[in-house]
Amino acid sequence: MKIVQLGLVCIFLAAVTACTTMSSSPDKDRLIRLDHGIIEDTKTGLQWQLDKSPQMFSTQEKAREYAASLNLGGHQDWRLPTLEERWELLQVFVLKNNGGIEFPHDDSKYWTSGTDKGTRPIKLGITCMCRGDQEIEYKQEGYVRAVRGPAIRGQ
Repeated sequence: MKIVQLGLVCIFLAAVTACTTMSSSPDKDRLIRLDHGIIEDTKTGLQWQLDKSPQMFSTQEKAREYAASLNLGGHQDWRLPTLEERWELLQVFVLKNNGGIEFPHDDSKYWTSGTDKGTRPIKLGITCMCRGDQEIEYKQEGYVRAVRGPAIRGQ
């Protein structure tokens, strides 16, 4: 019985060590705050809108129009992020590589340029970062957190 308990303790410690190692990655401060409500991811080069859109949108077309109409920091090439980009951004916060920067209302539902179920807003979550499990909750309406830069697709 004590051998089984010792084995379980060893497995638990190995899992905790793996998660701790993942959270102390060399990308500790991946996000930097720029002027005009823009955050830059120094690993991907993507620039993100700090604040979400002031209202929710019920269609992807209206969400795209909002992103395309943004003029932040003199840039007018804003777009909806891909699912991969939203997932990458979420991981930055879960692994605490955000350089102390917090996105207001990041737990809300947001539009992406597409998902595995078409074009619906999603709320992303992580159930176990050690295994890389992701959780996607599909919604009917969503906010926009626009991005600019070359799109990241399927990694």
